[in-house]
Amino acid sequence: MSSTTPASSTGGAAGSTDASPPPRELRPPEGALTSAGKEVAAGGGRDVRIDFIRGWVMLILVIVHTEIFSLWNLLVWERVGMISGGEGFVLLSGLVLGMVSRQRMARSGFADAASRVLDRALQIYRVHVTLIFFVGVLAIIFGSHVAEITSFTDRGSGKVYPLYPAKVEIFRWLGSIVTLKLGPHQVQVLGLYVCLIMICPLLLVALWKKRPLALLGLSWVIYFSNLLDTKMPTGAQFEYAFPVLTWQVLFVHGLVAGYHLQEIKDWFATRRGRAVFVLCVVITLFFLAVSQLAPNTLVPSWAKIDAWPSFYWSIRKYADKNSLGPLRLLNYAAFLIVLYAVLTRWWPLIQRTLGWFFVPIGQASLYVFIMHLVAVQVSSMIIPFGFVTGTPMWATTLLHTGELAFLWLLVRHKVLFRWIPR
Repeated sequence: MSSTTPASSTGGAAGSTDASPPPRELRPPEGALTSAGKEVAAGGGRDVRIDFIRGWVMLILVIVHTEIFSLWNLLVWERVGMISGGEGFVLLSGLVLGMVSRQRMARSGFADAASRVLDRALQIYRVHVTLIFFVGVLAIIFGSHVAEITSFTDRGSGKVYPLYPAKVEIFRWLGSIVTLKLGPHQVQVLGLYVCLIMICPLLLVALWKKRPLALLGLSWVIYFSNLLDTKMPTGAQFEYAFPVLTWQVLFVHGLVAGYHLQEIKDWFATRRGRAVFVLCVVITLFFLAVSQLAPNTLVPSWAKIDAWPSFYWSIRKYADKNSLGPLRLLNYAAFLIVLYAVLTRWWPLIQRTLGWFFVPIGQASLYVFIMHLVAVQVSSMIIPFGFVTGTPMWATTLLHTGELAFLWLLVRHKVLFRWIPR
């Protein structure tokens, strides 16, 4: 998901038999996490609130990967918490896969569900390898003209890291492509996604056998072990930014949550569930406030709080993105629960005002993620990337907005839908 992303209709809290419910202002909005809210928000068998959130994650990724500073950055540069698009991409992918797999297992059995998951992994792998190969060909033909998608620039130090070799030895080059050791950094999370989906049938066995807690416990053991001593078992390029043994914790928890989504919604309608929801609100507000203390020199003084830098960094060191600090996980979990509740409570209004954009983008999120590489390359040819360029804010904001409009139009008109997975 930045890179820097859940109320009853009337039946939610009222259905609980627990005594002494908390005051209404402290309770989740009516329908917060219960099935009643889904009747309002879902259409065609999909929960479009989840599609909306996926669309929000895609917006973050597009803006962050187009490395210019505009008004959009004031919304996506960890401004609502210590969260970014990458985490949302991985967690929500697991969530949707868990929801779909449970339905398939109930309908046609475990073998069919596992087979479809593997087919999906191979499909994404083929697309990812094709994309890496195509960009590699562009690097050979156009050289520095496509540098923004064939190299990575550390904007702090100015150091440039080539992601493709200057001299091509064809068999080594092809070998590096199929093993995902090359490729544009903007889409390298797809490599992580492929690896996680490939092992998904093993994870589904635990859910099929009703062992979710054992699966979650194992996931945490692996996560903390890798946090203390980072290993990169695949040797693929994506592991430098998204170490698979660390980032699996998001995917596994998303998978388990998606598989048991209805039970989780029902639990949030209980007294304990309402108390946890209130805690999630407090946590979300806390990290929202801390994020305003970030000493980012590009953010205008009116959009941040210049105070307590030592306090900010004492929190931030446990919320690192690449190593996926534990406070980052806490922030993202709480934020998504609160966001889902807000979407459910005010869905008719949100659908009319923002749903027209975020829902279709979210429903085609993988397609948008792949095609945003085109938008990034074209944008870099219009305004050179960099955060201190002297380009007027109105121009950078217009370019970011144009990218989002371009991707939305591609989805609306289903351009290349036949060949690019969604």
